[in-house]
Amino acid sequence: MTNHLHSLFNSERWRASLGALLGMGICSIFLHAVNGSGHWVLVPLAGTIVILYVQPHSPVAQPWPILGSYLISCLVGFICSLWLAPAQLAVTIATASSVWLMVRFRCIHPPGAAMALLIVLDGPHSNAGMAQLAVQVALNLGVALGSTLLVSNFILRRPYPYHAQAPALSLHRTQDDAPLQRIGLAHEDLASAMAALDTFVDVQEDELVEIYNLAVDHAFGRHVGLTCADIMSRDVMTVQFDTDLEQAWNLLRLHKIKSLPVVDAFGNLIGIASVADFLRQMDDTSAAGLAVRLQGLLRRTPGRTSEKAEVVGQIMTADVFTVTPQTPVAKLVARVSEKGMAHIPVVDGDRKVVGIVTQSDMLAALYKRLAMSEAVPRA
Repeated sequence: MTNHLHSLFNSERWRASLGALLGMGICSIFLHAVNGSGHWVLVPLAGTIVILYVQPHSPVAQPWPILGSYLISCLVGFICSLWLAPAQLAVTIATASSVWLMVRFRCIHPPGAAMALLIVLDGPHSNAGMAQLAVQVALNLGVALGSTLLVSNFILRRPYPYHAQAPALSLHRTQDDAPLQRIGLAHEDLASAMAALDTFVDVQEDELVEIYNLAVDHAFGRHVGLTCADIMSRDVMTVQFDTDLEQAWNLLRLHKIKSLPVVDAFGNLIGIASVADFLRQMDDTSAAGLAVRLQGLLRRTPGRTSEKAEVVGQIMTADVFTVTPQTPVAKLVARVSEKGMAHIPVVDGDRKVVGIVTQSDMLAALYKRLAMSEAVPRA
């Protein structure tokens, strides 16, 4: 697990560095071209570039915190440089005031305070000087945000600015949350925790929920420790591409199951045929018409041509979610809960079907493991 995390961090480091290279390159070239007699890149912009490409989803990296913090800091910097002396007092008040106002208007962005400090140290400014510096700040921010939109979205393939994803409609198209989300963190829980901490947390709310859920999944897998090989059914009923629909339907009824893996001549998985696949072939699924339509679907059409499906391969679902015998049950539970799958084929490295995991298998295994853990005397 540690090596996997290290590889992820390493790839993200290179991606952030590439973004900073391209972003700062665009800023420096464009801003220098605006005024060839001098370099118009502001020193605090380097800090902004770091945040934009290292922490793109952070609240401090979004457009309003960046624009608002620089605006506030410029105003504070100009006022302090004109009205306060000595410089030690001016820089202290400018920094503290910038922080207070950024927190007050929800536009926290650390390089903004550096902008206030820079203005005070470079002041006092004339009216013309303040106007020129304001234009310079506007150009720096405009180019920085514009280049970030281009580089992040089209080169790094990392959406910017960050938008919280709208909650997806549940599998059953109702207003209920997914099963795993019903027992997870809610907005009220996060609000309570933030109030208890009484501090600023540099992470988006929905990302914090995702981190929590991933950590819970990992802890569950670590404590339960079951794999698909431990719980799967090994005597699997399978059919082939050319199996008659009536034969496949009889297998479903005989074994009281809802799906059949479809394999080729070598036993390799090529699809899955479920009760839902049969029902999709029928236009009329009312109680009165279902039996008639099902009989017509299952009945073999005489002759060499047919206007309806005749074999399993014509109705099966080819895109099948599979697992291996080594797949942790914790990972499987999350996927089954999310997608509502009843049967998950277990395949080896050659995609040969070696077992199948059902919802009943998972419930029985988890029940036994939890019952055993409760039966163990606690120290």
